[in-house]
Amino acid sequence: MKLNPDEPFYQISQAAKLIGITSDRLRTYEEEGLIKPFRTKNTKDGKRLFSENDIKWLSMIRDLIKLGVSIPAIRILLKSDLPEKSFSQEKDIQIVELIQKLKKHSGYRVTQDA
Repeated sequence: MKLNPDEPFYQISQAAKLIGITSDRLRTYEEEGLIKPFRTKNTKDGKRLFSENDIKWLSMIRDLIKLGVSIPAIRILLKSDLPEKSFSQEKDIQIVELIQKLKKHSGYRVTQDA
């Protein structure tokens, strides 16, 4: 049985492990408006659940942070138009490519509110 890539499935600890970050870091991404996980309605606070597409989205966020891009800068870059030809440094090109992938990703809808 194959899951729908948008189907909320992974709990926060599982998602964090798949991405290679801590659950606390994942909560920070949520607080900063980079992701809006599905919340169950069965419990008082609602468990966070993440889809395969959320995992891919968060992996790209993690890669940007590894390249030295701050969370506020990621939010700004997602809202701006960056012409790829204006960058010559390999690191800058990688950043622009990741931002472009994020904008095309189905998870982009959650960042537009940030």
